Amino acid sequence: MFFPSKKDLWMTIIIWSVILACIIPPILSIEPIGVIMLPSILDTKPVTTVIMVVPAILLAWIWFGTGYKIENSKLEIQSGPYKKTINIDEINKVRNTKNPFTAPALSMDRIEISYGKYEFITISPKNKKEFIRQLLKVNPRIQLDNQDGVAKLE
Repeated sequence: MFFPSKKDLWMTIIIWSVILACIIPPILSIEPIGVIMLPSILDTKPVTTVIMVVPAILLAWIWFGTGYKIENSKLEIQSGPYKKTINIDEINKVRNTKNPFTAPALSMDRIEISYGKYEFITISPKNKKEFIRQLLKVNPRIQLDNQDGVAKLE
């Protein structure tokens, strides 16, 4: 079962602003805003176009490719080029968090998954309750942090 990442409005504005700022100048043949410090030999239209378009492609890949799949007792996490697979039987605890640090998540409404001995990852599935239900089907021993209301699945 696939769970797309929840997407916050502020994250939408930031990511799409950067994508548009990177792709519009090359399309409209506008000089990029700011100074690109390249040696004169590389300061050509094709090179600057590549320099502008590659980050836009990476951000679009992250935007459209961030999600979480539960399949064959594995949790597969993907965010653009980042991929991680976690054995659901190794998950110890799930709790709500607003941890602002980098994570394969497009929202601040996140859950932290503790697994293995000391590892954790923070994700933001759009439908957290169903996501947690699916995890519990595979591993009913997962502890839910009651303080944050994660355990209130009904």
